[in-house]
Formats: sequence, C-alpha cells, structure tokens
Amino acid sequence: MRVTDEANTEARRTAIIAAALRCLSRNGVAKTSISDICKEAGIRSGHLYYYFESKDALLTAILESNQDQTRERIQHMLVGEKDLASKIFDIHLQAEAERSALGLTPVVRMELECYFSREDRSGTLAASGDYLTASIHDAIRQGIADGQLPEDIDIAAFSAAIILIWNGLAHNRLFAGFDLEENRRAVQTLIRPWLKPAP
Repeated sequence: MRVTDEANTEARRTAIIAAALRCLSRNGVAKTSISDICKEAGIRSGHLYYYFESKDALLTAILESNQDQTRERIQHMLVGEKDLASKIFDIHLQAEAERSALGLTPVVRMELECYFSREDRSGTLAASGDYLTASIHDAIRQGIADGQLPEDIDIAAFSAAIILIWNGLAHNRLFAGFDLEENRRAVQTLIRPWLKPAP
C-alpha cells in the first residue's frame, strides 16, 4: 500500500510541476501564482501545499528538473573518441533538449535563476550550482587519470571555464540567428589551450 501511495504522490508532484511549467511559459515567474498553478493542475486551491511546502519549493523542484541525468552525463563527458570541446558543447545541448521536453524552456530557466538569485533565495541557486561543479570536477579528475588532460591542470579554473561556456551558450541560443556550428568552433578554440598537447 505504501509503495502505491508513494507512486501516487510522485505522479501528482510530476503533474503539478508540468502544470506549473505551462503557467510559467505563458505568464513568467513573477506573474504566476499558486492559484494559477492549482487551476492549471485541476486541484483545489491550497491543495498544492500537500505536495510542495511553498511556491519556492515548487520552483526549486522545477529548477532541479533532470539534474540526475545531467550529472551522470557530465561525469562521463570525457569518455569516448569525440574531442573534448564537442563533448562539452553536446552535453549542454542534450541537457537543454531534455529540459525543453519537460517544458522547462531556456527562457523559463533563466527567469527562475534570476528569481533565485535574489539574496533571500540564494541558497537554492547555490545548491543547484554545487551539483554541477562537483560533477565537472569528477569528470576532470577522470580525464587526468585517463591521460586526456594535463596532470597540472587547474581543476577549479577549468571547471569555471566550462560553466562560463555553458552559460554563454544558454544565453546565445535565445537569439535568432544562433549558429550552432560557429559556436561549436568557438568552444573548440576556447578549450584548446587547456588540453594535453598531442604526443
């Protein structure tokens, strides 16, 4: 019975997140209320609090959508024959595609990041960034162990460079005229100095 209850609760949480994403896409973060989300989800006003303790808790769950898949992909980003720059680029695109499939568009994601960047909500955004940084550090250490990256690479600096590239890609993809291949070449140029020289 308990397994069924947990499955039902998770299904309802997923449905509420989907309803919230539809509201956020239409109205934006600031103009989306709990009442709007409840109406969209087909639940009584206030029933949402059984599944999420607050609007911020719901928005946090949305921001953290597909983090597990992204973490797994990042930790293995140096596996395979493709060049590192293309892997970094591709992981970003795959994560964005998965989020968009859930309804978390780049615009809504950026709105959420701005919302959580306010001083009183900074813990949520920091926690979201921590998982990303830790996953990238793991991938870099694995790359060093596998001989794909120099042993003396500055892990923190290289990780920060990867995150800056991803943030830039997320921003640039919002504009018409975004050229995928041109940006891929730019990433390759930016990453090249960090890589281990060819023997």
